[in-house]
Amino acid sequence: MTEPNVVIVEDEALLALDLEDICRECGCRVLGTATSAAEARRKFADLDPMVLITDMELADGSDGVEVTETLRRSHPGIGVIFLAATTSSEKLRRIAGSGPDRLLRKPLRVSDLRDALAALTR
Repeated sequence: MTEPNVVIVEDEALLALDLEDICRECGCRVLGTATSAAEARRKFADLDPMVLITDMELADGSDGVEVTETLRRSHPGIGVIFLAATTSSEKLRRIAGSGPDRLLRKPLRVSDLRDALAALTR
């Protein structure tokens, strides 16, 4: 069986590295990371990810909803794990409206991410 492919969009460098490590520990192959919606479009256009892990608030003022919408156009079956520290009801509604498979709150609990990856990569 091949490793499930994951892409990560997170603008906090240390957290992005931690996410990569956790994904690899869970048996996933990280295809790449990006810090903004625009960078994700460029870097992931020709890739075939099974799972997207994205933060809500990204570099350059973009957000994870933009990333989700873009990747779902080219990969309709992609699983989406949202990370969010926000308490803004408007932002939480936008996240919910994008139909993520999981919403994980920051600070992130590693066990929650492991569970989410396991559920989406079976």
